[in-house]
Order: sequence, then structure tokens, then C-alpha cells
Amino acid sequence: MGDAGAGMSPGPAGDVALFARAAGYALEALAEVTDLDRPTPCAGWDLRALLLHLADSADGLTALARGGELALPDPPRAGDADPAAVARARLLALLDAVTSAGDDGAGAAARAGAVEVAAHGWDVARACGSTRPVPPGLAADLLAVATSSLPDGVRPHLFAAPVDLPATAPAEDRLVAFLGRRPAALPVAPGVSGPGS
Repeated sequence: MGDAGAGMSPGPAGDVALFARAAGYALEALAEVTDLDRPTPCAGWDLRALLLHLADSADGLTALARGGELALPDPPRAGDADPAAVARARLLALLDAVTSAGDDGAGAAARAGAVEVAAHGWDVARACGSTRPVPPGLAADLLAVATSSLPDGVRPHLFAAPVDLPATAPAEDRLVAFLGRRPAALPVAPGVSGPGS
């Protein structure tokens, strides 16, 4: 996906546009899925588990966009025959919910959803062996949202600890490092597993 439309406009319309860009990136990654047993950058999760988590997250964010409350499926989704198709359908439903919700419902779901779906789009792409980057403008916009809206007290429940990276690193590397992933440019230390979700 290109970086057309890079740069965020303030307010709900900008949030919705950011989400649409992030969803486009994630949907492209989903098109690459073939082997559901592949490991992912998320410690302890294979591609099947990651895709089902992505579908659950999309359902929860759809509830937030439509009703103002984040409601994740409980218990988490399991056993779907085609997790990539389920994740794709749920992402498209979330995109529809975010773009058709009123300003109040769209903003929070779009901001949180943009970071979540782009991060997991990156995870899916890496698990599938792709090096397709998050476009630089999208990565910079998502990094700004993530750093301003992810409080330290909530972080351990959502993402692994940030990975240290120089401020001069590309925006994509800084984004994924902030979200607890090891950018491709960083070697993995012996005995160190990948980050959490």
C-alpha cells in the first residue's frame, strides 16, 4: 500500500482516515497467509492464534465504534477453519463500523484500531516471510498515536516492553520497537524470544 494521504488531520475524520490506511496495510498482509502453523513475532503465538486474536480485537473495536464500549469475545475465538478469512471479514466489518459511526464512536475505535491492526498486520507479514514495510508516513502517524495514547500502566496487558532503538531509526522500526517487537534490522540475542502480542 502506498503512503498516499500520509499525515494526520486532527479530529475524528483524521482518526478514521488513519484507521483506513492501517486496515489497508493489514488486509494486504492477510492476503499473504498460507501456512497457519508458522511462528510469529508474538511469543508463543503461531499464525493461527494471531489471526484469531486479530479477529477478536476487530470484533471488540467494532463494538466500541457502534456502542461506545470495548467488548472482546469471551472466551476468545478458537477453531475457525480459515482464520485468515475470519480476520479479513472482521477487519472489513470494523472498517465499515468506523467509517459509518458518528464522530463520538469513531474516534476512539479508529485510534486504537489503527495501532492494533497495523501492528498485527506487520506481525502477519513477518510470519509469512514478507519484508513489506509499514509505509513511512503511516508508521510516523501511528507512532504519534501510540506514544500519546498508551499509558505505562496499561502497556503490559497490551504489548511487550519497548525495544531500545535510536531516535534516528526509520519510523517503521521505531513503531514496531515501541510496540515491543524487534525490527528486522536488530539481531535477536541468543535465547531471547520475540515480544508478546
